[in-house]
Amino acid sequence: MSTLKTRIILGIVMFGMFFGILCFDVIFHTDIGFGCLAILAGAISLYEFYTIAGKSGFSPFRISGIGIGGWLFAVYWLSLRKNTGIDPCFFRQEVLIILIFWLFLLQAITHGTKDAIKNISVTIFGIFYIFFLLSFAIAIRHLHQGICIVIMVLLISKFGDAGGYLLGRKYGKHKLVKSISPNKTIEGACFSLLCSVLIAVIFNLIPQIKVIDLPWSILFGIVIGCSAILGDLAESLIKRDVNAKDASNLVPAFGGILDIIDCLLVSMPVAYYFFVFFKFVSYEPKG
Repeated sequence: MSTLKTRIILGIVMFGMFFGILCFDVIFHTDIGFGCLAILAGAISLYEFYTIAGKSGFSPFRISGIGIGGWLFAVYWLSLRKNTGIDPCFFRQEVLIILIFWLFLLQAITHGTKDAIKNISVTIFGIFYIFFLLSFAIAIRHLHQGICIVIMVLLISKFGDAGGYLLGRKYGKHKLVKSISPNKTIEGACFSLLCSVLIAVIFNLIPQIKVIDLPWSILFGIVIGCSAILGDLAESLIKRDVNAKDASNLVPAFGGILDIIDCLLVSMPVAYYFFVFFKFVSYEPKG
């Protein structure tokens, strides 16, 4: 089976699983499925990031980073739910203090003074890059019409990526950023933006799921399309540092989980601040 066919089949399967989880949440009036999926994806992605960092000479504290990153995400998730009495804040001061001192202790015990700055810094950066940026997905989920917004951002990001990949392979001639991502072209990026805008417009033409008006949907498609491309390039920048094509080989034809969600790590925060800045939505706690 060709790589393209494998990508299409697995892509459909993953979309089906994702929408199945969202349907579960809607039927039972909860966000448990989405939240648990986000934590699982974050944990695997952070492990993949730490593996990439290890190939570059770093020695991140994988278990501590994943554990504390997951804990920060879970606490933030709970803080967005009703009747928790917790202020919604991802980087809680008490947890950060524990994290920093714990990493210093681990460094001293396991590696002494060797590469202390690098090991501690890359561990903390991984938490920021994966779990913090991914937390905006759960923040969007708790906005009014949150499920619709999450689906819209996902479709804009991934279909834009798919459009750029397919059409860029056929018509792409001019490299976008050759040193970071040799296969990406300017033509592919333009096709990606066009697909993103089309998805945003079509999505908001459906009355049952409409979130914003047509002029805003065009702007939103452009903004999210650009941010998704930046998210993809950001991960490529990290992978090129160790000459790695993919974050892992967990998902055939796609690479790792980080390769799948890389564009969302930027597009979700951008989408959140787009809606909050222009005051389209408000928080809607889930029980």
